[in-house]
Amino acid sequence: MTADSEHPAVRALSLARLPDRLDGWRVLEVGSSGVAQDHLAGLGARDFVALAEPSEEAGLEEGTFDLVLCGSELETDLHPLAVYAWLRRAVRQEGLLVAGSDVLADPARSQYARWIPPKQSDGRSRWLPGRLAFRWLVEVSGFDVLSWLGGAGENIASDDRAYLQAKAVARPPVLDLARQPLGR
Repeated sequence: MTADSEHPAVRALSLARLPDRLDGWRVLEVGSSGVAQDHLAGLGARDFVALAEPSEEAGLEEGTFDLVLCGSELETDLHPLAVYAWLRRAVRQEGLLVAGSDVLADPARSQYARWIPPKQSDGRSRWLPGRLAFRWLVEVSGFDVLSWLGGAGENIASDDRAYLQAKAVARPPVLDLARQPLGR
């Protein structure tokens, strides 16, 4: 598979600063339908959970994943801050997040987010952040952004899509999921 034909989530992982081997790593993949499993298994990851969307019903144990991949295909009525706080709860301390999001293309609106009403066909609304708002959502959820992934000619980042890599830190998420679960 060439870089041009790779799924964007797999391409983002190939650009992320991961160890050469992921022997024994547990991986949670949300919104990407398990597309990166073969790539990560080739690096030694052993345990995969793939979810179409975040859900409290998934019954994930806190701090049990080494790597979380959250794809740009994630479209949900949930607030993105609740999603990233939920992801932070699932990943272990110092665990890694590779996340992608459709973003507002206008750099002058980088700090804003827009609510996109549901389409007639699917009935789902979604948030569309600017690049800076996307970074803030991840950071206030208990992650430190390590780097943006992709760039000119790397076939994943564009004016309307961004990918980043972040590390889980001890800072608690701004959103207290004990008082504000995903479903509310």
